Amino acid sequence: MTIPKTPFTRAQALDLGITPHDWRMLRHDGLVRRMVGGVFVDAALTDTVDLRVAAVELILPGDAVVGRRTATWMRGLDVHDHRGYPATPPVDVLTRTRESRPRMGIVQSHMADDLHDDDITVMGGLQVTTPLRTTTDMSRFYREVDGLVVMDHFLHTGVLTKDQIEDTFPRWARRRGVQQLRNVHRLSDPLSASPGESSTRYRVYLMGLPRPALQIPIEDPLGRPRFYIDMGWKQWRAGIEFDGVEFHPPERAEHDQARRLWIAGRGWVLVVVRKEQVFSRSDEFERLVMEMMAKVR
Repeated sequence: MTIPKTPFTRAQALDLGITPHDWRMLRHDGLVRRMVGGVFVDAALTDTVDLRVAAVELILPGDAVVGRRTATWMRGLDVHDHRGYPATPPVDVLTRTRESRPRMGIVQSHMADDLHDDDITVMGGLQVTTPLRTTTDMSRFYREVDGLVVMDHFLHTGVLTKDQIEDTFPRWARRRGVQQLRNVHRLSDPLSASPGESSTRYRVYLMGLPRPALQIPIEDPLGRPRFYIDMGWKQWRAGIEFDGVEFHPPERAEHDQARRLWIAGRGWVLVVVRKEQVFSRSDEFERLVMEMMAKVR
């Protein structure tokens, strides 16, 4: 039984000779994973932008315009669910008319009579909304924190600038979500290095605390930056770090502990938060941050 090395549907797997029983076992044992819609891939393959593009390309007609969450996901950026896990999006497609909507159960169509030709680029063989259109759509139509994650990402990677985003404001005047777009733009910061950091900063914003500085350098006795704190307040020597798996895997635990002890030795108070606190609906995040603030203010 050979698993294809490119994205495939269940029907294609059966056509290749994989029996229904084999398919159930592959799914049960986690040897294949669902990527998007009804598209699967060998679980051993590394998740890449090219792989995501190929997955969407497999199920959409060539004249479709992919947008919103799927356009974000295709570029390798995951919008996380309330537990902190990447949320596989439905296939979001923009259409200028209702009659042109793809008639597919796994596709979510959105009317966009304001879709311009310069809002569209090409990835693989698909039409996809540009980073600028994708960012403004995510900021207008989805949770404020999701828009912030996307906008921070494109600013951090240098794909967009804050001026480019602000220049679109007149276009969206009197349209749905423009005030939220403005607020996301105000909160956004190109120094935010990951979706987890953006989401952490958003919870700080909801607490009503002063806006934290990002990527704060902590200097050694010779005045040279030795380490950086994700975010914090220099005036209080208080910082918050998001302990994400991507940048803080278990094998780095000893190094991270030594680093944080060194920072504490420079007079800083740190609180380390994990996705369980940041994405949870409980108030544990707020409690941890306020306990830290009580020590420094």
